[in-house]
Amino acid sequence: MTRYHESQRFHGAILGVLIAAFVVVAVVTIVEVVAGRPAEVWLIVLGPLVVLVVALLLSLSHLDVAVTDEGVTIAFRYVWPARRIAFSDIAGLEVRSYSPILEYGGWGVRVGPKGWAYITTGSQGVQLRLRKGLPVLIGSAHAHELEAAIRAGLEKA
Repeated sequence: MTRYHESQRFHGAILGVLIAAFVVVAVVTIVEVVAGRPAEVWLIVLGPLVVLVVALLLSLSHLDVAVTDEGVTIAFRYVWPARRIAFSDIAGLEVRSYSPILEYGGWGVRVGPKGWAYITTGSQGVQLRLRKGLPVLIGSAHAHELEAAIRAGLEKA
């Protein structure tokens, strides 16, 4: 049974910046091929194709977080495999504020000195302290509701 479910998409501004960065890469590739290496014309097709595929994946991707009777499932649809964390693997949790860029180097699925992060927008989330392995931060627009659902699951586990 699902106790809690949340689906988040990248914020429009973040997605716009990411797509703009990929477009710049495509334009630079085209200019470089035309001006410097005309024998490698295939890059003109490959560069924009890669940009199109990445932009499509980013626009379709979304972060799904579900709390069920078994534990917490975090899935970044279309770009990253789902992660399931059993309640028995959770040693503690807290709602906390975070800085995506300063703490994790950006948005998406990240790993760094502070552990794993699954974030799309905002600066609030639930930090899971695991019995084994790195901590896991789950970004959430409803961090206190997510925390309450996980705590309820921990009490029944």
